[in-house]
Amino acid sequence: DIDGTLLNTGGAGQAAMEDAFGAEFGTTRLVEGLLTAGRTDRAIAIDLFQFHGFEYEASSSERFYQAYLRKLPAHLARRAGAVLPGVEQLLQTLADRDDVVLGLLTGNFREGAKLKLGHFNLNHHFDFGGFGDRHLDR
Repeated sequence: DIDGTLLNTGGAGQAAMEDAFGAEFGTTRLVEGLLTAGRTDRAIAIDLFQFHGFEYEASSSERFYQAYLRKLPAHLARRAGAVLPGVEQLLQTLADRDDVVLGLLTGNFREGAKLKLGHFNLNHHFDFGGFGDRHLDR
């Protein structure tokens, strides 16, 4: 997992989602009470659409997704996020072993995960993974 396991992004992902939704669909109402922890980004996105009264369909979800990817780097840059203690050393120790292959299992969108890990210079540790693009549940 990324958020809360490898990194603390300071809420950059959720803020980028809300910002992207507002930019694409003109919403200004703040989202309160939206459960995000342990959920896939796809499930969170669907909840955002329902919360604001929009239908989650292919064209609108793609607009949202692309806006989210555009907004996420700025939100990562302006928040006081960090790699959690011991993570970098653990990943390097595992990467140095011949009997270990590192994969990533996360509810994040694939490209969002790359942006988050890249911001904190951890993306080079993961060659493959499972992501939260297609499924509602992990």
